[in-house]
Amino acid sequence: MKLSKRISVALVGTALCGMVSAGCGTQHVPGTGPDEAVGVQQTDKNITIGYIDWDEDVATTYLWAQLLKQKGYHVTLKSVALGPMFVGLSQGGVDVFFDSWLPEQTPYIKKYQDNVATLGKWYKGQTTEGLVVPTYMKNVNSIADLKKLPSQENQIVGIDPGSVEMDLVKKAISEYGLDTTLVSSSSPAMLSALKKAYDAKQDIAVVLWSPHWAFATYKLKYLADPKGVFGKGGTIQAEANKDWMSSHAQAVDWLKHFTLTQNQLGQLENDINASTKEAGVKKWIQDNQALVNSWLKS
Repeated sequence: MKLSKRISVALVGTALCGMVSAGCGTQHVPGTGPDEAVGVQQTDKNITIGYIDWDEDVATTYLWAQLLKQKGYHVTLKSVALGPMFVGLSQGGVDVFFDSWLPEQTPYIKKYQDNVATLGKWYKGQTTEGLVVPTYMKNVNSIADLKKLPSQENQIVGIDPGSVEMDLVKKAISEYGLDTTLVSSSSPAMLSALKKAYDAKQDIAVVLWSPHWAFATYKLKYLADPKGVFGKGGTIQAEANKDWMSSHAQAVDWLKHFTLTQNQLGQLENDINASTKEAGVKKWIQDNQALVNSWLKS
């Protein structure tokens, strides 16, 4: 869940959204409009959550949008690229971002540490990223084995151009001497290509990461990376604007209690995929009310 996937540390594209407005999507969360929420004019009842179209980020963002709405908050969601995300967190255009992957995003955290602070590591597991193929590809078990694929199938379906993962794949192609085409796309497009190939039992190699619901849906395997191009596992944490944190002590306390295991996150993603984001989140909350109550206990 790597964005690494989680976008180039050169901060290319930071100017694309300026103050995290131009070119970025802002959306209203049902039930939290000016005429619907409690005390929306009160500073302590407003929150803007920035998110990127990564499955675990969408899932956790919509989960907390629903929980905060239930607590009377006016919630605004902004779809933002990673570089502009940290600009927004620093300048106040974004209050909270749930999907900061370490060590990949450490350069952003260091760059904006004067105005951005962590809310804590919420994922109770170790992240993994790399090149993945279906288990039915018996003769492809390491990155070097991609050389065995016929030329017409010798490509890797990637994600967002400029992501750290994509830079790592380019490095892997060079390090392992592959004559392989890297196809830039997006997370949804990559997953669509994976499903199509998997259903047809065709060969395919994709850029993927854990935690991710795809590993529960399909039988997949990471390709061995003896050269260590993709590095070791890491963690996921949430980031917030320091000024916002100082004036929202109650919400900050709730968010600091937030934790999910791989199975809990996977079920949340699956519930969303089986329905709509809002309906999937509501179902998951109902099925995990005791866990939710432990976050909101104070």
